Amino acid sequence: MPSLSTKQVILAGFVLVAVVLGVYFWPRSAPPEVVPDFAAYTPVEAKKQAFFDFVRPSLQIENSLILAEREVLLGIKASAALEVAYAEAEIQQIRQLAEKYRVPDRDTLSLDAVVNDLLSRVDVVPESLALAQAANESAWGTSRFARDHRNFFGLWCFTKGCGVKPRQASAESTHQVAAFETVRAGVAYYFLTLNSHPAYALLRARRQALRVAGQAVTGDAMAEGLLRYSERGQDYVDEIRQMIRSNGLESRVE
Repeated sequence: MPSLSTKQVILAGFVLVAVVLGVYFWPRSAPPEVVPDFAAYTPVEAKKQAFFDFVRPSLQIENSLILAEREVLLGIKASAALEVAYAEAEIQQIRQLAEKYRVPDRDTLSLDAVVNDLLSRVDVVPESLALAQAANESAWGTSRFARDHRNFFGLWCFTKGCGVKPRQASAESTHQVAAFETVRAGVAYYFLTLNSHPAYALLRARRQALRVAGQAVTGDAMAEGLLRYSERGQDYVDEIRQMIRSNGLESRVE
């Protein structure tokens, strides 16, 4: 049986994540974050470097929060291997994360099955992949949605008032392009989308397979899971991979 101190460490870790997230998502009166005018940069390499330097900190912060959640899960899994039953605090943590990451059938699956499913979802997104997608979707930070709404990933939303309607959208369309107060908020939404939406199950399976095999989780390897991110399908995947390679993103940020 693990000592009480082990339980306390697990609980403290989860509380720390909750506190950080609570502070971050608490309503604020501050004005929206200002996005630099990347179109003003010359030469092109200077614009690219400025773009990467601007987006990268948000990626690193959000990935660190995901890693903290993952450590909590790994601690719970290790604890469960030594005990007959989960502690009540652990059950609450599992349920909260299962809801956040949209684990299917979470109310009917065993807790062991939910934890295993969560470990395929609660994991980092390589910076190389995120930077390449951000550059592609935002035209290197110069698109209207990036400049005015801190949306660097072409993210949609479907709740009234959650964003702005595209100018070319039909009158019948219900989606909006999501708007965020900060770039980091958009990154959090993007990470959660990849880690929870059914459309990216292949991406998560590829990442988990790399983990099991003890191989590096790279953006180039995970890009194959983006077939449904764009209507362009394989052409989009190939373009993201080319951006990762041509900009040296695997070696630059990982």
